[in-house]
Amino acid sequence: MLILALDTATDTGSLALVDGERLLVEYFLDLAGTYLSRLLPGLAAAFAAAGRQPAELAAIGVSVGPGNFTGLRIGLATAKTLAWSRGCPLVPVPTLEVLAAQVPPQPHPIGVGLDAKRREVFWGLYRGQADRPQALAEPRRLPLAELARHLTPPLILTGPLVSFLPAPIPPGVILAPPGVRLPRAATVARLARLRLEAGLSAAPARLTPTYLRPAL
Repeated sequence: MLILALDTATDTGSLALVDGERLLVEYFLDLAGTYLSRLLPGLAAAFAAAGRQPAELAAIGVSVGPGNFTGLRIGLATAKTLAWSRGCPLVPVPTLEVLAAQVPPQPHPIGVGLDAKRREVFWGLYRGQADRPQALAEPRRLPLAELARHLTPPLILTGPLVSFLPAPIPPGVILAPPGVRLPRAATVARLARLRLEAGLSAAPARLTPTYLRPAL
């Protein structure tokens, strides 16, 4: 099953081609402001590097937010167009779930934080699972000043927010390794395959980004 996955929810985007459980190619797009000019050439290069064709796609997975408003729009527009043109399923994957899934399974809850600008935070809480994380609460937007009271140990803390937390980390709160704190398209693809098997695809015309607040 060939799956194309796109992640443009943060300033470090990526795209990946995965066949079953095998990662064929993953490209990183390091600057959010260049997605419009680099995403389509990156897709062409990925198919060429993998020796595959868009006609072989079984599904398209896309990170749907919360995250960077412009990046999400570009990623979803690209994913929708490809799904329409290829007639294949489109599978939305929450960005906070992607980040939680990159933390190795362990018994403690996983807190995921993204910068929401305006001194606010996109926040999610998950239980790590062998296949995909289970949400313990609905994702929400918090004032940065309120984040500390949500850091209840024991807790694994991950996401881009970890790099610039304003206060000391409480004892019992463990920071995830830097290498897993940014979402990866390879993880989007893995979760998209599991969601597709569970019947969780979406109609392209009805799929919208998860902003958690009105777009600016």
